[in-house]
Amino acid sequence: MGAWGVKALQSDEGLELLSAIEGLAAGRSSVTADELVAAARSEGFLGDDPGDDEYLFDVTALALSEVLTGDTDQLADPPLGGIAFEATTEGTRALLAWLHRIRDSDEEDREYLELWEGDPEQAAHLEMTIAALEALSPGATPPSP
Repeated sequence: MGAWGVKALQSDEGLELLSAIEGLAAGRSSVTADELVAAARSEGFLGDDPGDDEYLFDVTALALSEVLTGDTDQLADPPLGGIAFEATTEGTRALLAWLHRIRDSDEEDREYLELWEGDPEQAAHLEMTIAALEALSPGATPPSP
């Protein structure tokens, strides 16, 4: 569980996910949000229920959102260069539901938030990622709980 920045891709878990995404994208020019979510679920990186308090699932949802929105500048050697990541209503909705659940939870309810408790940079990054994802696919905003 090592992290060297507020972005999910700046963590051990994020780099593991990035490796899985590279495998999915190999030889392809584009990958959809639906494919990203399905692959993450089949590899055990992401669950089906955003209500699950699982650190790995939270980091995965944030990392997939960073990839989908192009927030990958921190990668020294962008391994996904040339791959177009396409927002889809269903895949984007799944990621937004997860990010909204993280944002709207209390710190003691989620391990991810507990680890980042009180960090304004992390909170700002989460908000910026949600806004960027919503802008990519306006019809994908999940209904309020």
